[in-house]
Amino acid sequence: MIPGRQRPVAFERSGARIRIRLGSEERDLIVGLVDQFRSVLTDDDDPSLRRLYPTAYPDDAEQATEYQSLVHDDLVRSRLTAVDTVESTVRADSIDPDELASWMGMLNGLRLLLGTRLDICEDDEFDPDAPDAPSRALLAWLGLLLEEAVAAATAYLPERSDA
Repeated sequence: MIPGRQRPVAFERSGARIRIRLGSEERDLIVGLVDQFRSVLTDDDDPSLRRLYPTAYPDDAEQATEYQSLVHDDLVRSRLTAVDTVESTVRADSIDPDELASWMGMLNGLRLLLGTRLDICEDDEFDPDAPDAPSRALLAWLGLLLEEAVAAATAYLPERSDA
C-alpha cells in the first residue's frame, strides 16, 4: 500500500503479470458496469456515445460520414472485445498486459460515456449534496482505476535511454 492511502492500488505489477487488488464489492460493481456498457455499445443509438466516436473531419460532413462508415464497426467490435475481456477477468487474481489494455479501454470508455451524460467540464467542482453526486463519485472512481491501470502498464515500458 502507498503511504497515506486508504486502500491498496487496484492494479499492481507482479512479475510478468498485473495483480488485480479490488475487493469483491468493487468487482461486483464492475460486473454491473460491464453489462450496462455492453448494452449501450450494442444498441449504438445513445447520443452519449459521441465522445467514443468523435468525428475525424469536423469541417467536412461527407468525409466524416465516409470515415465513420469505414471505422465505426471495428471500433464497436474492439470495445465489445475489451468488455468481454474485463468480464472474463474481473474475478481473476492477475491479468497479462494485453488484458490490462482491455481494462484501460473499457474504463476509459465508461468514463467518456458517463462524463458525457453528466455534461462534465473541466471547471466542475464536486458537490456531495448535488443530485448527481453518486454518478460523479463513480466517474471519479473510474478515473482513479484508469490512472492506476496506466501506472501498472507503464511498468512494462522499456527504460528510456537518452543517447
